[in-house]
Amino acid sequence: MIAFLFNMAASFTHPVTPTLIVERNLDSSMFGVALAAMMTMYFLFSPLWGRLCSYMPTKRVMLICSIGYSVGQIFFGMARSEAAVIGGRMFAGIFTGGCFVAMANYVINMTSQNISERGQNLVILTTIQSVGSAVGYFIGGTLGLISVEAAFMSQVACLSLSGILWNIFCTDDTPYKVKPDHALRLKDVNPFSAIIAAKGFMTPMLAIVFLITAISAIGQNSYEQCFNYYIKDQFGMSSAYNGMFKAGIAALTLFLNSTVSLYLQKKTDINKSFLYILIICTLLISLVLNHPSRFLFIAVYIIYSSVMVLRLPLLQMLSANRSNQNNSNAVMGFYQSMNSFGGIFGALFAGLIYAKGPNLPFILAFIAFLTAAVLGFCYQFMYKKEKY
Repeated sequence: MIAFLFNMAASFTHPVTPTLIVERNLDSSMFGVALAAMMTMYFLFSPLWGRLCSYMPTKRVMLICSIGYSVGQIFFGMARSEAAVIGGRMFAGIFTGGCFVAMANYVINMTSQNISERGQNLVILTTIQSVGSAVGYFIGGTLGLISVEAAFMSQVACLSLSGILWNIFCTDDTPYKVKPDHALRLKDVNPFSAIIAAKGFMTPMLAIVFLITAISAIGQNSYEQCFNYYIKDQFGMSSAYNGMFKAGIAALTLFLNSTVSLYLQKKTDINKSFLYILIICTLLISLVLNHPSRFLFIAVYIIYSSVMVLRLPLLQMLSANRSNQNNSNAVMGFYQSMNSFGGIFGALFAGLIYAKGPNLPFILAFIAFLTAAVLGFCYQFMYKKEKY
């Protein structure tokens, strides 16, 4: 229940961020640059929070990070300059990763004796995060009709309340985890450790999977961040529309995940079928490159966003299937790093090139997915040689 409140609140300001940028006459690149700054700090500090969960009660980490996230959003909401926006987003990013890392660690620690139950609880947590985020997007868009400040004030209050409630009602998980026998060391929280460890497991096939993961993440974030700003800047649509689109995407995503995704994973060879998703995403993006009508522009975005989500579990399974018991953690850590890197550069590039032309981020997204699809054909060719 508290995790739902937190994830809902975390999305309150997403639909009003384009309005904040336009109303305060900030540079249009801020919609991408600010997110890239936040995601960079998320990447750099997540290992630290993960390790701290071993040294102190996880519920205390959730409290600290929720309050820190709230303070960062206060800075962001008060920002009147580009530097202030970036600073606020970077401060929030330090703590954002800690919230999500701590939630996952708490679930693992409290169900560590039962692997099946742990898996079920992690799926529940992921579902809560997705549904809560969609609901928060809708509520935030509605609050944005009142004012940008209303969305930010509501977010700060709910994020802080979540941390306090976690600290009050969650069990101290210290007895359920093994405390390290040494003090925290710098190398223990090195965010590049997953990359350094790659030399021990990397193969040509895995390298292609990771390239596809990173490049498609560039395309996803370029498209996603540009769309949110584009409909405000070019169409003059309010934040409420942004929230309604996300609600539609959430419903369609839930349907596709419970039907198409399960079918692909259970009834097909994912080493081949993942390519279909990349091709469909590439074709959908191509429809918005030539100044389409408003209806087509929005319809394609909703369908694309729902289909695009299908690639995540498929690429994750491709990575996991090429790992073994000894290196699975390192492989999945590298997979997450590739997703983060793609997200950082996708958001950054989209923000920087938007000022040169509103359609350029969509062209970047198309090129990224086309490149990922070409790499997918290369992977499939090598897979057939490997198999036969």
